[in-house]
Amino acid sequence: MAPLVSIVVPSFNTANFLPILCQSIQAQTFSNFEVLIGDDGSTDETTRAVGPFLADKRFQYLRWEANRGVNHATVMLLGRARGQFWAYPGADDALQADFLARRLALMQACPHVGMIHGPPLLIDDVGKPISSGVEHFPIVRTGLSDKRVSGAEIVRANSALEILLQHNIVNTPSVMVRMEVTRSIHGHLLTDWRYAQDWSFWILHAASGWDFAYDDRPANQYRILSSSLSNDPLKAALRRAEIRLVPLCALSQAAAYSHAAAQLWLRWRRNLYALWLRRACMLARTGSLKDNWLQLGAAAFYGRTCNRVSLAVEIARHACSIVVSSAKESAARRQQAFAVSGLAQLDHPVFRRT
Repeated sequence: MAPLVSIVVPSFNTANFLPILCQSIQAQTFSNFEVLIGDDGSTDETTRAVGPFLADKRFQYLRWEANRGVNHATVMLLGRARGQFWAYPGADDALQADFLARRLALMQACPHVGMIHGPPLLIDDVGKPISSGVEHFPIVRTGLSDKRVSGAEIVRANSALEILLQHNIVNTPSVMVRMEVTRSIHGHLLTDWRYAQDWSFWILHAASGWDFAYDDRPANQYRILSSSLSNDPLKAALRRAEIRLVPLCALSQAAAYSHAAAQLWLRWRRNLYALWLRRACMLARTGSLKDNWLQLGAAAFYGRTCNRVSLAVEIARHACSIVVSSAKESAARRQQAFAVSGLAQLDHPVFRRT
C-alpha cells in the first residue's frame, strides 16, 4: 500500500538529535507514512544514529558524500516521495504524537487548502521549553484571516502571496503540504538558496492558487541551538543578500505560471529590484558582494537570457527607483508592528500596528 504521507528530512550533522525526531515519528497516532532521511554529507555519526530505525520498513536512509545544501536535498527527496501529502520536520526537532492525524484531518476538511502550518513549541539544546512560539506568527493574533474551518484559520492564496512577499510567516517544520501543489511548481524550485530556501518555497506555493491554513495549536517542537548563533561575516552577508533576492527571484518565477503573481510582478518588480541593488551596494562596500548574486538578481528582473551586468551600471540605471523605493520602504516600516524582511510597501494589514 502506498503511503498517504511522506515525511521528508534533510539532515546534516544532526546525529545527536535525529533519533529523537525518529522516535516522535514512530509514536504518531497515524501510521500510513514513509520517512525519507537525506544525509547531506554529514561527518558525524548520522549513519549509526539512523541505523536502528531502518528495521521499520517505513524509514529510508539516503546518503551522499558532498554537502549540497538543504534546498538541494529537499528537492531531491521530494522527487522520490510517494505520498499524497508531505511533512518537513527539522532533523533536530520533534513532532507531537497527533501531528499527522491532526494535519490530515484539516486537509480532508479543507480540500481547497494546499498547505497547513502553525506555531511551534520552542525548546533548547537539551529539550527544555523556551516559549510557546505563537507570538512569532501574527496572522491569527490580528484576526485578519478570511475564515475559520475545523479549528484552522484560512488565508486565501492571493492574500497569502502578498503576506509572504513581505515576510516569511511560515514555521516550516510544522507544515503539511499537498504533493500535487508541490509537483505543479517543482520545476521552478531553485537549489541555490542556503538561508531562505523555505521562504522561496512558500512564495511559489502561494502563487499556485491554493489557500493556506494556520492551526494555532502547537504540534511540533522546534529546537533553538546555541551553536546556531553565529557571527560568521560570510554567513551574515549571505543572509542579507538572500533576504532581498528571494522575493525578487521567487515572484519572477511565479509570474510564469500564476496570474496573481504576474500582476504583482508587473506592479512591484522595479521596487524589488531597486531594493536588491541597494542591498548589493551595501554588500559591495564591505567587500562581501558575490558576482553570482548580482547576476541572479539581474536574471530575475530582465529575464534569464540577459547579458552580464555590473553593479555600477545597474546603480546608475536604476538610481531614481532606488531612492524612491528606499523612501517608501522606510515610511511603510514605521507603520508596522515589526521589521518585515521583504517588501514592506505592500503594506498588508497583518503587519500593521494595532
